[in-house]
Amino acid sequence: MPLSEIARALVRRGVITSKSAVEAEQRRKLYGGGLDTALLELQASDEETLCSHLAEIIGIPLAPLAWAAAPPNPAAREWMDGATAQRLGAAPRALQGDVLDVLVRPEHDHEAMVAWAQARSLLIEPALVCEARFRALLRTLYGLPMAPRYLALLARLVGAAEARVVVGAAALPEPRTPTPVAASVDRIDTLLAAARLGDLVARRAALRRLSRHVHDPRVLAFRHALVRKAEQADPAIAMSALEALAELRDKNAVPAVAELLDAENAQVATAAHETLVALTCDDVGHRSKRWMEWWTRMGGRPRVEWLLEGLAHRAPEIRLLAASELHEISHEYFGYHHDLPERDREEARQRWIAWWQRQTAAKLE
Repeated sequence: MPLSEIARALVRRGVITSKSAVEAEQRRKLYGGGLDTALLELQASDEETLCSHLAEIIGIPLAPLAWAAAPPNPAAREWMDGATAQRLGAAPRALQGDVLDVLVRPEHDHEAMVAWAQARSLLIEPALVCEARFRALLRTLYGLPMAPRYLALLARLVGAAEARVVVGAAALPEPRTPTPVAASVDRIDTLLAAARLGDLVARRAALRRLSRHVHDPRVLAFRHALVRKAEQADPAIAMSALEALAELRDKNAVPAVAELLDAENAQVATAAHETLVALTCDDVGHRSKRWMEWWTRMGGRPRVEWLLEGLAHRAPEIRLLAASELHEISHEYFGYHHDLPERDREEARQRWIAWWQRQTAAKLE
């Protein structure tokens, strides 16, 4: 897998190994998030070393840890709203005259941040923090959801007790007035257009929203079109389609993707395996026969139950994947961390199962 410019720079500096860089890039492709998050999850480097080098490579000062740990200024929500902070990858820390100090994650949108500040006649002074601490700041300042993977990583960095305080002490979300949508605008068609024509971030966001509408005939036709592209001889087209299928999360794509494990192109076969792991939150290897046996056994069950099984998987990265998606679906947490001791994980998993049983019972009433 080709490495990003930042990953190559970290390897040249001796901060991480080439193997760790490749593993981190693969992890990002499968689970999303920043390069720093993937490297810290893999324990390829410690936070201080990694972030100090990232700051030098990017050209932004490293924020003292005390800044990231300090309670945010309540007035900060007036300086920048949560949606903008999330989009820019920058959260306000202090305002002194016309100078706004912000904490930024490594892969923030620097040009958009500067343009935003210029439009308000502000000077921007950024300081770098790792993505997990940035997500914690958004949680505390704006009440934005914090996915379990970031909470688990934060717990490793600052301790479990302090990480739980971040979740418990979050501010209430900002009240929002719903934006009127013209009756002529069809949400599904809009999302399909973004999934086909948007930039990378827009495509992924649209595909994840479309995952809630996989029974719509238009989304079904879109999934069939992606499968046909995945079956093409051109590896680049096939891999792009497989990545989209992974984001779409349509369980019925499993049999077609399993057949691609036998593709002549090794990269396509690998991408097919990664897609199957993302779709199922399980991993039965690289043989299509094994996956078809899995499909015969599990295909008739709701996909949420696949995720619940994934919470107990032997591989921590699959447990993380399942927990993140369940949190995204339900906005619940139930005290589950993918790296807790097995007994604690199972207790939390049973709370997830009870939640699902309540959801199922409510639909039958």
